[in-house]
Amino acid sequence: MLRELAHFARHAPQALRLKRRLSQAELYDHLCGAGEDAGMGAWRARLVEDLTGDVIEIGSGTGFMFPYYGAGARVTAVEPDAAFAALAAPRAAAAAAAITLVDGSAEELPGPPRSRDAAVVGLVLCSVRNPDTVLGELARVLRPGAPLRLVEHVRSPRVVAGALMRAVNPLWLALNAQGCNMHRDPLPLIRDAGFLVDRVEPFQIFTPGIPAFPMRAIWARAAG
Repeated sequence: MLRELAHFARHAPQALRLKRRLSQAELYDHLCGAGEDAGMGAWRARLVEDLTGDVIEIGSGTGFMFPYYGAGARVTAVEPDAAFAALAAPRAAAAAAAITLVDGSAEELPGPPRSRDAAVVGLVLCSVRNPDTVLGELARVLRPGAPLRLVEHVRSPRVVAGALMRAVNPLWLALNAQGCNMHRDPLPLIRDAGFLVDRVEPFQIFTPGIPAFPMRAIWARAAG
């Protein structure tokens, strides 16, 4: 816990300076780019490089997942923020997979029931208004047995750290201005939505400008 607090205190001033100088999309892109170099890219690759067929990615942001899809994937990337999607477009064009950027909401996904071969969620469930609705939509569009891959930050399982994250969450919401909550635990919600969780791998990345939240890489699949 002390290491995480020291990391936040060390990098917070620089992050706040960047926040005053950059747009929200540019700041997100800059900080996530630093995260890729610190190890996030390797986790993204592990999650999606084997996916093929019609894949839906929700909250694709500025496209940091795109380089890791294989050539056999046809990705519909849903992103509601036009500024984020504009920064994602060059990464979509350069990807090995066929990637189509779509303006849309995670709470109302495009496509009929059972139309997708896989789904990908990267750092999204922390910020959506209703995670249950989003997971319900993913359950609707995925074919039976289709993989669901997620990478999310979570509330610490340690009693004191978890309570502290819950207590300071209102301040964090004000600072990030993205609707990102630090105290959510998505695993029970994923299971409650009917998904079968095959594997969960915890990790942590110390990225300049971003709190070192507990992270989870999650391999799950639709029921059926």
